[in-house]
Amino acid sequence: MEEPPGKPLSFEEKEKLKEKLAFLKREYSKTLARLQTERADVPAGDNLNPGNLQLVSKLKNPSGSCSVDVGAVWWEIAGVKQPCIVTACEYAVSLWKPLGPGQWREMYSWLFTEVPVLQIVSMPDVYNLVCVALGNLEIREIRALLCSSDGESEKQVLLSSGNIHAVLGLTERRLVSSSRTLCDQQVEIITFAEDGGSQGKQFLMPPEETVLTFAEIEGMQEALLGTTIMNNVVMWNLNTGQLLRKMHVGDSYQASICHKAYSEMGLLFVVLSHPCAKERGPSGSPVFQLIAVNPKTALSVDVMLYYLPQGQAGRFLEGDVKDNFAAAVLTSGAIAIWDLLLGHCTALLPPISDQNWSFVKWSGTDSHLLAGQKDGNIFVYLIS
Repeated sequence: MEEPPGKPLSFEEKEKLKEKLAFLKREYSKTLARLQTERADVPAGDNLNPGNLQLVSKLKNPSGSCSVDVGAVWWEIAGVKQPCIVTACEYAVSLWKPLGPGQWREMYSWLFTEVPVLQIVSMPDVYNLVCVALGNLEIREIRALLCSSDGESEKQVLLSSGNIHAVLGLTERRLVSSSRTLCDQQVEIITFAEDGGSQGKQFLMPPEETVLTFAEIEGMQEALLGTTIMNNVVMWNLNTGQLLRKMHVGDSYQASICHKAYSEMGLLFVVLSHPCAKERGPSGSPVFQLIAVNPKTALSVDVMLYYLPQGQAGRFLEGDVKDNFAAAVLTSGAIAIWDLLLGHCTALLPPISDQNWSFVKWSGTDSHLLAGQKDGNIFVYLIS
């Protein structure tokens, strides 16, 4: 555990804090058990159970170029909102609408001629709009993609540009990004209107080190979390833009990525992944990690480490977390899924047709898992 900044703690104070964190860790374990019991009473359609993966459909990127990302979005078609799939290749983004069980049809396609697409930026509570990040090795532009009011033509709106290191879609039609110049770093929140245009901007106090990822904090509506290149977790007040706290989470794994955060019992619980982790020990390195952080003292403690099953190899390459489940593409080319409550890997998806997996996303509109290969194949799995 790391000491908080300021006056060093005495030995007695350290011991008391250790005891308190140990107690909170036990209480958290009880909470996990309670949630698991409650989840068993929820109807199957309202939760995820990734023990079984059933392939329900397959999409082929018509452009023939390298696929880079996939996502899901609500889109209004003939006056009805429907869950659609968004696929991205290097120079095109396509929107697919459902035709029936396992069948999809491409509705719209946005083309890019100068800067390639890097990723789809999911927006949690919007429809009829897709955000994408463009660039080469780093993000250079963030654009909103939508259609004209008559639905006959595709539109692009530039939201942000620069040397962008991290971007995340937030609730209430907001998008946060961090960019850096030679002199300083800028953390910016854009609020945009239904037509994709910018409605207003807000700047957050930047930390002194590069922000790698952002995460909204469940249970704290006006708070935002970030992880930095120095393995610190930083927290902002979204009302004031003030940087509230910087908390070091240890040096065991460098450049950790934050996927999810929530507040409970006065602590922050954060799910991290470790792309830079090295293989170590008989079990290898954990692919995901759940930590508890006390924002008042900046102390942190491991709650759970998520390893691959015995006999499986690979490190985190790319992944996504939704609700209580995490999915990751591994350096071995396979996809692994964990139940964050149970603490163990519940499903492994090996490469298909000798093609390694390249990216994986949980659908934001239902309980499907979207997995893609670089050759353009997108597979949709039902979690049953």
